[in-house]
Amino acid sequence: MEQLEDEYPGDSDWNVFVRLYEEDYLDDNARTLAKVMDGYLDMAVVLNGKRGLEEGLWWIEQKVPALGNKRPADCLKNPKLIKRLRTALMRMP
Repeated sequence: MEQLEDEYPGDSDWNVFVRLYEEDYLDDNARTLAKVMDGYLDMAVVLNGKRGLEEGLWWIEQKVPALGNKRPADCLKNPKLIKRLRTALMRMP
């Protein structure tokens, strides 16, 4: 079965994507999200832009079907799952 990490566009595209969000969403809310995301400020900035602090904190602890029913918090310790999470964040409306 194909997983989201198989469609990860690469670190270069991810970094370009993050820079788009940093302009408006690199703030104290993003830093708060990063603390609960094992210090991943890049993903925290995007999540802050897509969902905001309150919903972002909630979402991190939920099982997400697009992540194979894993919690985003569970994806932070594994490089393969980080790619899955980044791809999900890039696709999130």
